[in-house]
Amino acid sequence: MEQQDYLTVLTPFETELEIKKSRFIGRVYPIQDETEADTILAAVKKEHYKATHVCSAWVLNTVPARQKASDDGEPSGTAGKPILEVINKRAVKNVLVLVIRYFGGIKLGAGGLIRAYSGTAAEVLNQCEVVKKQFSDIIKVEIDYTSYGGLMNVLAAAGYKPAAESFGEKVGLDFEIEVKKTEGFLALIRETTNGRFDYAVVEQRYVDIPFLN
Repeated sequence: MEQQDYLTVLTPFETELEIKKSRFIGRVYPIQDETEADTILAAVKKEHYKATHVCSAWVLNTVPARQKASDDGEPSGTAGKPILEVINKRAVKNVLVLVIRYFGGIKLGAGGLIRAYSGTAAEVLNQCEVVKKQFSDIIKVEIDYTSYGGLMNVLAAAGYKPAAESFGEKVGLDFEIEVKKTEGFLALIRETTNGRFDYAVVEQRYVDIPFLN
């Protein structure tokens, strides 16, 4: 099956809101599977053992996407589902979002709870660092020094930048190229160097590409 690019969060992140004297702490974590989500959730519940509720939702990058939501004692549909809807609206995957509530004495009602949980989830996802996981060919290229300057200018104009460079008997260039662009990338090098280059696709993997929220 062809690997699909997807958006996710780079690192765990936390925000906090106060809504009618209740504290709503939003947290987001990158995850790889349900077991990791369960482990994090258990740890957070232990950390915040005095919290009134620890509501959650996660989405995994599967086809179709696997997802789960928990109201953790809040009225059905007022916490986990709103968090999940925010995750899906942001189109991020392999993420776990938690909203930890410390009750402040004022009841919010169903509509108020939905707004509070979705608002806290949106706040943490708005502020955290999002990256695009791009499925890429990792390509090593070797060229002569005489080709280096011209090739780098051509590649830069086309939007390609090496991830690493080395200088020995020849110039070594490492690239992370989106799989569907590899053929055109190699054709550009071939044309620019008149075929005087060597290359190897050493692996395929996801690489992190900055993404503006």
